[in-house]
Amino acid sequence: MPASLDRIRNSMKVTTTTKDKGLVLTLTVVAYDNGMIEVDGIPINTSPNYDQGEGWAGAAEVATATLSEFRRQAVKRQATKQKEGGQ
Repeated sequence: MPASLDRIRNSMKVTTTTKDKGLVLTLTVVAYDNGMIEVDGIPINTSPNYDQGEGWAGAAEVATATLSEFRRQAVKRQATKQKEGGQ
């Protein structure tokens, strides 16, 4: 996998909505002119003879893992808010 879950957690950009009613995930994908792909600051295809197709596939994998982690955070927040009674 191009990025570990710990690295994804450290690099993903999650903020609260304006009125603190939910979470917002900002996912940034950069495609450089030399074919290098980066997701949230994580370079994906880093080998010397990298394949651009593998870079895009790796970016999709990181984006999916990031969305999966975002879902876990949103579910945890929802459960916490319900316990606090501030749904």
